[in-house]
Amino acid sequence: MKILIRYRTEIILNSMLNLQDNNVTGNSQIFGSPTISIILPTQHDNPAYQSPEDIKKIIPKGITFEIIVAHYDTDISRTTTDAFLKVLNNPDKEYDDTGYKFKDSVSHFEVKGSFISAILKGMQLSTGQFILVMDADFPYPKIITGKLIAELIKNPNSIIVASRYTKGASLQNLPFLRRLIGKGARTIARHGLSITDVKDPLSRCFALPRQLVKSVEIEGKGNQLLLEILVKVRSNSINPIIITEIPFQQKFAYKFRKLELNQISEYLHAIWSLYRHDKDSKARSERVIKEQEKHRSIPFLSKTARFFTVGASGLALNYVVSFLLSNVISNLWYIQAAGIGIVISVHTNFVLNKIWTFEDRNLTLRHVIKQYFSFLALCAFGALIQLSLTYVFFEHWHIYYAISLMLAVTIASMSNFLLNKKITFGEKIWE
Repeated sequence: MKILIRYRTEIILNSMLNLQDNNVTGNSQIFGSPTISIILPTQHDNPAYQSPEDIKKIIPKGITFEIIVAHYDTDISRTTTDAFLKVLNNPDKEYDDTGYKFKDSVSHFEVKGSFISAILKGMQLSTGQFILVMDADFPYPKIITGKLIAELIKNPNSIIVASRYTKGASLQNLPFLRRLIGKGARTIARHGLSITDVKDPLSRCFALPRQLVKSVEIEGKGNQLLLEILVKVRSNSINPIIITEIPFQQKFAYKFRKLELNQISEYLHAIWSLYRHDKDSKARSERVIKEQEKHRSIPFLSKTARFFTVGASGLALNYVVSFLLSNVISNLWYIQAAGIGIVISVHTNFVLNKIWTFEDRNLTLRHVIKQYFSFLALCAFGALIQLSLTYVFFEHWHIYYAISLMLAVTIASMSNFLLNKKITFGEKIWE
C-alpha cells in the first residue's frame, strides 16, 4: 500500500510540473512545511559558488526554509560519481526509504538530465510556500538571496528576479560575440514574447509563490525556465502579475560554457513554441470573452422580453377590468373603473416580474414590501418620463403625435425595465 501511495503521488506531481526526466536518485519526498524552498541546481558534486552553508547564514531570521541541492548530469549514460557518493555518505545525513535528508533542512538528489530538469524535480520535491531558484554554479553575490526572500515576503503574489541588466546591476566584461548573442537572445525574448517590462527574462535566479508554478504547465524547452513561467503565467492570469527585478553586482569572473549550435537552435525553438502558446492563449481568451458576452446577452434579452410581455399583459388586464367595471359588471364612472384597472394591473405586474421575469424567490414580508414600493415609485417615474418626452417631441420638436407617443413609451418602458432590474430586484444591468 505504501509503495502504491508513493507511486500515485509521483504521477500526480509529475503531471503537475510536466517533468521530462524521471531518472532520479536520492529524495522522492521531503517532509515539513517551510516558508521557502531554495533550489540549487549544480553540475558539480558540490556547488561551485552557492553552498548551502553560506545561504543558511543569509536567510532572514524568522523564515523557515529548506535547501534542495539538485546535482544534474547531462550525460545520462554516466553512473553516479564517486564524489557525489561521498556527499550522500555524509555522516550528517538521515536516511529512510524516501531518500536522503540532511540535517539543518538540506537535501541532495541527483538528476540525469539538464539544468531545467534539476529545477523541475527540485520543485516537485519541495514543500515551501515560496520557491527560490538559484544557479549554484554562478557567482551571485551572497546578499542577493536575502534580498529576493525579503522582497517576496513583502509582495507574496509577485515574481522576483535577480537581474543582470536592470538599473544598478553590473557584470563582468564579456567577449564581443558573447555579448552580441546574449543581447540578441534577450531582445528576441522580450519583444517577441511581449515581456518588454522585464530586463532579464533569462535569469537563472528568481523567486515566486508555489501557486504560480501550479497554475501553468511547464515543458522545460530551451532551458529557460523563468522565460517560460513569465509567458505562461501572464497568459493564464486574469490579473496582472507583478514582476520585480533586483539588481546585483557580479564581483567574481565566471567562465561561460561554450555555446553549441544545438543550444541556439533549442532556444529559438523554445521561443517559437512560447510565441505560439501566447497567441493561442490570447485567441482562447478572446473566444471565452465573446462566449461570456454572448451568454450574458441571452439572459438580458430573455428578461427584457419577459418584462415587456408582463407589461403587455398588464395593459390588457387594465383594459378588461376597466371595461367590465364601467360597462358590464357595474356602472362605475369610467375614471373610477380606469383607476381600479391601473391598481390591479400594477399589482399583477409586480408579482409576475418578481416571480417570472427576475425569478426572485425571496418572499419575506419586509423584502417584498420594500420591492413593492420601489416598483411603484419607478413606475411613477416611468410615467413621468413618458409624459415629459411626449410633450417635448410633440410641442418642441414637432414630431407627429403618434410617433412621439411611440418613442416616449419605448424609452420610458426601457428605462423602467433597467431601473427595476438594478434597484428593485438588485441585478446587474447587462446580465
